[in-house]
Amino acid sequence: MSIPLFLKNIKNNTFLLMVFAALMSIYLAVIIYIYDPNGIGAMVDMMSILPTKLVNALGFGTIDSGLTGFIASLFYGFLIYLFPMVYCIILANRLVAKWVYEGSFTSLLCTPNSRIKIIVTQGIYLLASIGVLFTILFMVGYGMSEHFFPGMLDVKVFLKLNIGACLMTMTIGMFCFFFSCLFNSTKPALFFGALIPVSFFILNTLSKLSERTAFLGKFSLYNAFDGLAIVTGQSSISLISGGFAVFIGLLFAAAVGVFTLKRLPV
Repeated sequence: MSIPLFLKNIKNNTFLLMVFAALMSIYLAVIIYIYDPNGIGAMVDMMSILPTKLVNALGFGTIDSGLTGFIASLFYGFLIYLFPMVYCIILANRLVAKWVYEGSFTSLLCTPNSRIKIIVTQGIYLLASIGVLFTILFMVGYGMSEHFFPGMLDVKVFLKLNIGACLMTMTIGMFCFFFSCLFNSTKPALFFGALIPVSFFILNTLSKLSERTAFLGKFSLYNAFDGLAIVTGQSSISLISGGFAVFIGLLFAAAVGVFTLKRLPV
């Protein structure tokens, strides 16, 4: 890994990370703030006003009464797919395809750094930034919960939620990274890099509409992560984490491979 290049990535992309971290932290903080330890009747009544299919599509069909389950239902049921996905699409394109398109990678190859070392550094930064994003979310969630509802948050389960969501996002990030490494132009890299995660998102959303569309979830990576199931113990975080870790490794290796073999524009 190239430390100077990694530091340059931090300088160039910290603002993007902070924007997404701030947006998601605000949303998480609001969810915790509106939690009512006396019951979720008001929340259920509010959801009943909306169309049932819309509520199900947003992942709000079942809302747990405990604080950890409440957070899992409202934050880790829909938003956790959408915002990190957009972040990965933008960042992966900025780390590779944009540099290649603008000719910056040609300059990097004139340094003592090998092509493999450069692209591995870019991939590690992508994974590290996602890790930082979810570390911030964990700290915000824990801090807000302890401030407003001391002792009510199951910290171990909340940590499992963040680990699972983090690895899921890293997997999506590696899909985007692969296409950013594959193409020399930003347009096809963005198109194909967005096509896979957006398709996963749409299929997962449609699968929640009714029993007739539930089978669509089998074709979505997002279907492997169910926040509420993790809280209730119906889903094994070890199995989920292991599966995502395998995908991350394979996609990272594939991205490095295609970038090493392809011809870069001069």
